[in-house]
Amino acid sequence: MSSVSESISEHLTLGDIRRRYGISAVGAHHDAVTVTSVADALEDITPGALYISSAREYDPRIVHAAARRGAYAIVFMRAESVSESVEDSAVTSALPLDAEIPVLFANLHNDERARIAADMAGYPSASLAVFAVQGDRSGKLVSALYSVLHYLGNPLGVIDARGGHSLERELNMNTPLSPLDIQSMLFVMAEDGATSVILHIDDSVLEALSLTSVTVDVYTNTSRESYNVPELSPHVSGMMETLGLDDAPASTSKRPSFLRSHAQKDDADELRRVARQDVQAYGAEITDQTLCVETSQDAKDLVDEVLGAEASEREQELATAVTMVLAAGVKRSSIKSALRLAYEMKDR
Repeated sequence: MSSVSESISEHLTLGDIRRRYGISAVGAHHDAVTVTSVADALEDITPGALYISSAREYDPRIVHAAARRGAYAIVFMRAESVSESVEDSAVTSALPLDAEIPVLFANLHNDERARIAADMAGYPSASLAVFAVQGDRSGKLVSALYSVLHYLGNPLGVIDARGGHSLERELNMNTPLSPLDIQSMLFVMAEDGATSVILHIDDSVLEALSLTSVTVDVYTNTSRESYNVPELSPHVSGMMETLGLDDAPASTSKRPSFLRSHAQKDDADELRRVARQDVQAYGAEITDQTLCVETSQDAKDLVDEVLGAEASEREQELATAVTMVLAAGVKRSSIKSALRLAYEMKDR
């Protein structure tokens, strides 16, 4: 599936899309035409779709095939070396006067495709608490984080190398995932009632810039466990509301509050700077409110307290998962209960 079409949230006109994304129409404009979905593969076209073709030349056979499947408009890629005016002039003479559907041209890279898809899906990531993991232990961490969040009672989705799932529904997507895949999956998760999503950020999972228009709430990179960051003071009001939580954990630091706040801010700013570099190729947005964390001693102690030192050593990814969940504002007592339940279910 390379489309955004399942009960789409927003309907856009071709005029909206042309103005926002610099797409030019050849011949007569059809700005009033409303499109209700977007696809970049012929087999994924649904009635009312804007079809983004990979072809770099106008091809009436593709137009006909798209129209037969119900597309309302088609976009061909414009050669980057050719100016808009020159190409429009050349193509206009080749277009029939009665083209079956409006024909447009643009250089739509993955980031623009992601924005169009997010526009039509109503920016579904905004309604989800987005946990993103990256690095050499990220595959195991996805499983550990899923376990903790699941047993905390959070309905959630996962986007990973297995193709992803929404609550109990397998999405069976082919990886690496395109921008349209990502927005479609996030839309399905939000519609299914998920409150959180776990993103596995890796080349095997994601195409370049496929996370454009996705804002990350909590992030970690297991390959960069080097800062020994103290407990962060989370900016979690919006995310806690999404997760259905009431209050954040109290800090366990003994340092004076003014020293603690300065140290936390410096460390948090540095982690965000590094995180922005690490996710740049994927397009994900790390904002000043994103909680970028590393495995904390507090989380290790909590896992050790619940599972015992031997089990804690075997389950090191759990400490990282707990760090992320603590940063999101989940109560320690709730995490302890989730850890016990997760470990009991694992042993069955």
